[in-house]
Amino acid sequence: MDTDTARTGQSTTGKPPPRRGMLAAIATVVAAALLLLITPFPRGFQGEATGDAAFVEELEDTLGSKHWHHVAAAKIDGDALRWGGVGADEDTEFEIGSITKTFTAALFADAIERGEVETNTRLGDVWPDLDGNVAEVTLASIAMQRSGLPEQQPPVSIGDGITGLLARYVHTDPYRGTAAELIDSLRDVEVGDKDPEYSNFAFAILGQALATVTDTAYADLIEQRITEPLGMTSTYVPDSADGLSHGFTASGLPAAPWTMSGSAPAGAIRSTAHDLSIWLRATMDGSAPGAEAAEAREDFDESDRIGWAWFTTRHRTPNVTWHNGGTGGYRSFLGFDSESQRGIIVLTDSANSVDAATELISAEDSASSRAQAHSPQTGARS
Repeated sequence: MDTDTARTGQSTTGKPPPRRGMLAAIATVVAAALLLLITPFPRGFQGEATGDAAFVEELEDTLGSKHWHHVAAAKIDGDALRWGGVGADEDTEFEIGSITKTFTAALFADAIERGEVETNTRLGDVWPDLDGNVAEVTLASIAMQRSGLPEQQPPVSIGDGITGLLARYVHTDPYRGTAAELIDSLRDVEVGDKDPEYSNFAFAILGQALATVTDTAYADLIEQRITEPLGMTSTYVPDSADGLSHGFTASGLPAAPWTMSGSAPAGAIRSTAHDLSIWLRATMDGSAPGAEAAEAREDFDESDRIGWAWFTTRHRTPNVTWHNGGTGGYRSFLGFDSESQRGIIVLTDSANSVDAATELISAEDSASSRAQAHSPQTGARS
C-alpha cells in the first residue's frame, strides 16, 4: 500500500488528485531543466569567426558537430599561410598536450648534435645509482616509443594512485609527481618488451634526463634552445596553474588546466596557432633546432612509422608526418607533408579529437587524392 495515501485517507485507485498531479508535472519539468543545465547539448564552435572565412567553413565541415567551444587553426601551403578560428584567433593560448613530445624529441636531437648525449646513452649513464634492466634503457628507445617503460608513472603510494584516479573524474590535473619523484620511481619500474608502445611516463623521463645532463630545468631548456631562437614568444612550460585558462571535457563541462609537474616533458606546453606555425615550418624545412627528430626511423604499426616522437602515416596521398595532443580540456593536431610543403595546425579548448584535420592537408589535391586520404588512427596517443 502507498503509505502517503493511507495516512491521508485519500483514494487508493492510483489516480492522483488534480493538485498533486500538477505539482508532479512541475517537478518533472524543473528536474529536466536542471539536467539540461549540467549536461550541455552537442553544439558547434562558440563565438565570432576570425581570419579566413572559407578556411573556417572548411575546418568546421571537417571536424563535424560535437561539444565544441573555441578553435584556432593555421594552414600552410608553401609560402602561403591561412589563419582561421571561432571564438579564438592565431594568438589565443591553448594547451597542446602531447605535441609537447615533439619539442622534447627536438631537445634530444639537439643535445646529440651538441655532444651532450648519444643515441645509445642509457638511463644508467644519466643516473648512475640505477641498476637492473631499467639502467639499460636507452634514450633513443624512449624517443621511438619502444623502451619497455610503462605507459604511466607507477603510483608512489595507494593514496597517490587514488588521487590520480579521482582527478580524471573531477577533471583536474592527474600528473602531480615532482621531477625528483618521477626519477625516483624508476627504481621500482619493471621494464617490459621493447615493442612499440606509447608511453607518457617514458617521455617525461626523457625530458628529465636531458634536464639532468645539461643541469638545466626542462622549462628553461625549451625556452633557451627552441622558443627563444625561433621567436616563439607565446610558447612556454607553465610552473603553476594560477591564472591559466581552462578547457572543457568532451561533454562540455569545465576542466582544470594541466601543468603536469615533473611529467611536463610529456605534455604540458601551452602555445598558439601562430607560434606552432613557426614550429611546423621550421621543422618541415629543417631549420628548427633538432628538426631531424621528425625523420621516420622505424615501423610503429601497420599504418605509421616513427621518428623521435613524430609519426609518419603511410598509404595515403600525401603521407603525413604528425603528432596530436590531448589534456583534460584540450585537443590538438599538427601535421605536414614535407614534399608539398603543406601543413595544418588545429587547437581547441574541448576534449574532442581534431585528428580529422589531417584531411585538410589534402584539401586542394585532386579528387582522386582526396578519395585515397584517411585520418591516422591516433586516439590512444594523445
